[in-house]
Amino acid sequence: MSTRIEPKEQLKQLFGRRPCWILAELALALGYALISVRRFLGQVGYFRSYTHNGKWYTLRSTPRFNRDGLWHHQDIGFSRHGSLTATIGQLVRRSSAGLSARELGEKLQHPCLPVLTHLYQDHVLDRVQVQGEFRYLAIEGTLNAQQREVALAAALPSPGAVLNTQAAVLVLVAYIKEPELSFEQLAAGLQSQGHGASAETIQRFFVEHGLKKTPPIPGP
Repeated sequence: MSTRIEPKEQLKQLFGRRPCWILAELALALGYALISVRRFLGQVGYFRSYTHNGKWYTLRSTPRFNRDGLWHHQDIGFSRHGSLTATIGQLVRRSSAGLSARELGEKLQHPCLPVLTHLYQDHVLDRVQVQGEFRYLAIEGTLNAQQREVALAAALPSPGAVLNTQAAVLVLVAYIKEPELSFEQLAAGLQSQGHGASAETIQRFFVEHGLKKTPPIPGP
């Protein structure tokens, strides 16, 4: 006389064969209605994917989450934080300078710009534009201020920064017009046009490109 295996044990066996299942496939394999399969899943514990509109399931014991709380099986993503919106919120709050859509997409391995736009419009997240891209920030006051400050400070050019193309052109134009200008004066001229660059950066640019700076002619 055969003993029928309990549905929960059948469920575990199915997930032992495949780590991710769609609910309808589980119902077909188990021979139970969807509502019953949901109950069995609730009894053993599960995660729903934050990708594919949450249609994939895995057992709670299966994922080996990384430090961001994410786990992927092929192109299916799971998060210990739950849904895509909840996961984005957690990742943003944990970041000292907020995160861009590009950075979040790399972490999640999933495009999220439309979701970010909605979260910003719904006042769930804040954002600030830094170097041509939005960085998404927590909405909470103190954390928001800290993230905004760090994000903007990180965007400031350092004394050892390399001149970008536009700044280099401006420096060369100023040098051609007034070759007697010192590196300090060239740097001040750049800063007045909204480009941060130190005299040392400009001097290094001249050296790297083999440009000889004519020293100022002493006055009478």
